[in-house]
Amino acid sequence: MKRILIALSACAFAFSACTDLTENVYSSLTSASYNYSQDDLRKVLGACYTPMRSYIGHGQLWAMDCTSSDEIVMPPNSTGWDDGGIYRRMHYHKWNSEQSHVRDAWNTTWQGIGLCNNLLAQLKNNDLKLDDATNKAAIAETRALRAFYYSIIVDCWGDAPLVTEPTQELPSNARRADIYNFVVTELTEAIPDLSEVSGGAEYGLFNKWAATTLLAKMYLNAGVYVGTPNWQGALDACDAVIGSHKFDLAANYSDNFKDDDAFAASNKEIILNIPFDTSLGSYSMYFFSWGAPMKSVYNTGGSPWGAGSAMGVPQFIETYDPDDSRLDDTWVHGLQYSLDTKTPVKCIYDAKDGTYPDLCYVNDIQSGDFTLEWEGYRMKKFEVKPGTNGMGTDFPLFRYAEVLLMKAECLLRLNKPGAGELVSQVRARAFKANPAKATVTDAQLKENSCYNYYYYADDYAFSKPANRKYGPHDKDKVELGRLYDEYGWEFAWEMGVRTRMIRFGTYTNRNWLSHEALGDYTALFPIPFAAITANPKLEQNPAYK
Repeated sequence: MKRILIALSACAFAFSACTDLTENVYSSLTSASYNYSQDDLRKVLGACYTPMRSYIGHGQLWAMDCTSSDEIVMPPNSTGWDDGGIYRRMHYHKWNSEQSHVRDAWNTTWQGIGLCNNLLAQLKNNDLKLDDATNKAAIAETRALRAFYYSIIVDCWGDAPLVTEPTQELPSNARRADIYNFVVTELTEAIPDLSEVSGGAEYGLFNKWAATTLLAKMYLNAGVYVGTPNWQGALDACDAVIGSHKFDLAANYSDNFKDDDAFAASNKEIILNIPFDTSLGSYSMYFFSWGAPMKSVYNTGGSPWGAGSAMGVPQFIETYDPDDSRLDDTWVHGLQYSLDTKTPVKCIYDAKDGTYPDLCYVNDIQSGDFTLEWEGYRMKKFEVKPGTNGMGTDFPLFRYAEVLLMKAECLLRLNKPGAGELVSQVRARAFKANPAKATVTDAQLKENSCYNYYYYADDYAFSKPANRKYGPHDKDKVELGRLYDEYGWEFAWEMGVRTRMIRFGTYTNRNWLSHEALGDYTALFPIPFAAITANPKLEQNPAYK
């Protein structure tokens, strides 16, 4: 049944995938002839969540978000990792309408929207023969999930189609403001009918608190999306989640990223995860971040790809307090030892002074165009169990820590007290060895960011300050800059950094590593060329015409 729904949705809604929307039926069993029962609800609803899993990887939404930011970069090296320049283009903000990341994320998002639209049509007709209460709750959950997919459209593309029913007609663009208002309305109307249960059987599903957190994020970015901030709306939504008393910070930062399904389902910090499992569907973050010698460090079932690529931007790594345990919890760095022999592992691709050195990851990168295999801090945040071939750690979309930081931001922007106390709660577990450093005040959160923005004029400029070049905005104060930094330390490797940078004004006018600011138009991605070719009613974002 999943295959039937996915096939119908892909043809009707992945506009770049086909120009002929005529449905070809290859089986006598179709969505119209299938005899549904109440037992099918979780199957068809589960299919609507499935596209979310495709976002997490080096070729889709995660990479669009994180590797276009000031935190993570994916440079080529002696083993490859160029693939026609697709990863470098994310760093340089020089993507175009044929960028594979943009195309694939667009298609995945529309697949999710199409699946939700199909299911909503069935639920409204009660094709699944549900009792009234179950049907009402299922409609609310599907609307909230569809709103999530549309929130990605609002954030990444702005003006785009707004399709709410199954149709084979080619749609035109709606305005970004109209899609934003649709998302807000959908969430507001769905929230009262959503489950209040968190964790357990509701784990990984859009319940009332996940929808309310998404609503808070929409209001938080309203100034970007529609030109009018709504800090109070975001604050009210955050207070609703906090006031539910269903969530709390995990005792340890790393608890949120364990490959342990039973623990994750009971972790009160997680509001919404994308579930993964090494036997049923994993993701590949360690494959594209670590180098091949790291296989013996973690005794992984599969070998990382070549010298790896995804790594921390050195300027971002520099911002960490040495006593902040999130540095070690988030990043692989320093000398690497075999898990079995406890001896240093050797580099296998790049030699130094004629010999292959011990693998020791350093916070130095030649440029966004080339790295050696020991350069750059790598991913440690998401647990990789020995023997695993792929990663089964669930990926957090919404955490309670983010709700606390969002509330702190709203208080600061509304000139209300209390932000420092909230941020200090989040910092406390990261400074157990030095508790005094955990405390931060409202005034400190308003200080400038400690991120040293500039780009490299020559190779190895990070260790040669004279070779650094500053742009016209690089030394300007970042409003609420210390809070901006707090977001970065807490949520590195998690999606959301690009959205945050745009809100704080650093994404389009600051320089980092080899990235030079190109202007405000990079705050949106182009609609894929294939989608425009398939549907002449679509209008390209103006800067990409």
